[in-house]
Formats: sequence, C-alpha cells, structure tokens
Amino acid sequence: MPDDKKASLPEAKEPPNAVYQASIEKAAARTLRRKHGPIVSIDRNTTELDCPFSVSEEEWRWMVIDTFGTRCHQVANIFLLHLVELCSTTWNEETEKWVPNEDELTTILHIVAAYKPRNEAEAALAAQIAATHMITMKLAKRAYDSPYDSRSIASFSKLARTSAIQIETMAGLKGKRRTTRQKITVRHEKHIHNHQHVHMGGVGQSEGQCDATRSDQRKLPRAGEAEECTPLPGEEEARRVVPIQGRSR
Repeated sequence: MPDDKKASLPEAKEPPNAVYQASIEKAAARTLRRKHGPIVSIDRNTTELDCPFSVSEEEWRWMVIDTFGTRCHQVANIFLLHLVELCSTTWNEETEKWVPNEDELTTILHIVAAYKPRNEAEAALAAQIAATHMITMKLAKRAYDSPYDSRSIASFSKLARTSAIQIETMAGLKGKRRTTRQKITVRHEKHIHNHQHVHMGGVGQSEGQCDATRSDQRKLPRAGEAEECTPLPGEEEARRVVPIQGRSR
C-alpha cells in the first residue's frame, strides 16, 4: 500500500471510559422517554406537505392538529402555512421551484408542540415564540459577523427581550409563572433587668467599700419611724419646729 494511502486512514479512537459511558446511557434513557413531535416532509415536486412515514394522511394529520391545540383542519393548515413561510428555501433544479427547508419546519413545529397548546390562542402565542426564535438566531449571526454594527446588536437585544416576555406570558397562561414570596420572621426577645441598690456606709476596715453585713453599720429607720437624735440648742422649746428663712419671692 502506498504511503499516501496509509496517511489518509483515520486514527483508531479510544473507547469511552466508564463515567462517560454511564452518561451516554442516562441521556439515551431520557431521550426515549420523551414523546414524538410532528415530523413534516415536503414534496419537492409539488412543494406540498406530507408525512415521511408509511401511514395514512388522516393519521398523520391528527398529530399535526394536536400540535396547534385545535380540532379544525382549516386552522391547522393556516398555522402550517404561516410557519412554512418562516423557513429558508432552496432552489430545485428539476421543478424550478423554491422548496422550504424541512429541518427548519420540523424544528418550528417541535417548538410549538413543546408548549402543548390547549387552544388556538395558546397555539398562536407558541407560534410567535417559535418565529421570534428563528428571527433572533438569524439576526444573532449577523450581529456576530459584524460586531461594530450597532443597529444589528440593538435589534438583537430587543428581540431577545421580546422572546423573554413571550415565554413569561406563556408561563402565566399555563399557571407556571414564577412568584417571589417574602417571609418575615418575628422573634420576641425577653430581657430580664436586675436592679441592685447599694447603700454606702462609713469608711472603715473595708477601705471605703460597702459592707451591709457589718455590725458597726448604722441601721436605717423603717418607714413611719422617726430617728432619735439630739436636738439643736436654741431658744425655742424642745420638739418645736425651728423656722428656717426661705428665699424671698
């Protein structure tokens, strides 16, 4: 074998380790539990929508109708027509016609089916979310290629905010809107105050500190009892109140 052919052979790849293999198995199990969405095939000769499986058209249309939350075939056809116009097209040389991209149409249908519309109104909002997503991604590519194009960047920012508002509105219709709950906890603290009255006595052996247990401290009179004391000398009789000159007003 020539050397150039040996160099073109792909290198042998190492098998995944145990951790990566376990992640693959878990991902496969989650994917198989998901339900199938509508898959659309487009006839390149007639540009009409068709089912890629070997089932009857009536059975295939049940899945498409359920995607838009309706039971009217005309409503489902109008939704499909609007979504097909969002897809990019490729030129078919044989028929000389523009054919919509099947992969983009299937992606849009799966986005609508992911919201599980319960009626036509929710299906309309889901279709708008899908359309905003497609336009946003295309504009994001333009803004990425031209980082100094302020208009493209501003338009992308507006579309991103619009998409977030639409998703929030859909969550409100589904009753899944996030709410902020404020929890206030009131705690009652009990404070116990101890009041201690200290009566200062004379300065003795305790070096000026109060010692209420010493016997040499003078006992205070009780309420209602008069303290016996030596009267002051004066001209007035004993036990008579001595007038004291007050401040003149």
